Amino acid sequence: MKRLLMLLSIPTMILVAAPAYADDPPANDNDFTKQLTDAGVTYQDPKKAVAAAKVVCELLDADQPKSVVEKNLESRNGFTDNGAQKFMILATAEYCPKHSA
Repeated sequence: MKRLLMLLSIPTMILVAAPAYADDPPANDNDFTKQLTDAGVTYQDPKKAVAAAKVVCELLDADQPKSVVEKNLESRNGFTDNGAQKFMILATAEYCPKHSA
């Protein structure tokens, strides 16, 4: 009986410890922002960059043409030097690979 109680308490300890990591961004978010930096695409707020990347995927999922999504990125984010195109390539590769070219 004592062994059974010990075995049942282990999952409880693991579940109690899990929320400590709830604020950490998902690994792919960190990968994405690192890829943006490596590609020379500047951004001010990593959370907003990730949110914009996910909107790119939502727009593409809604059958918006890539050219329209790219123009949207340019007008709303002020990308220059092919920044919107680089952003789209990285965003689709990381968050919606079915739309990657």
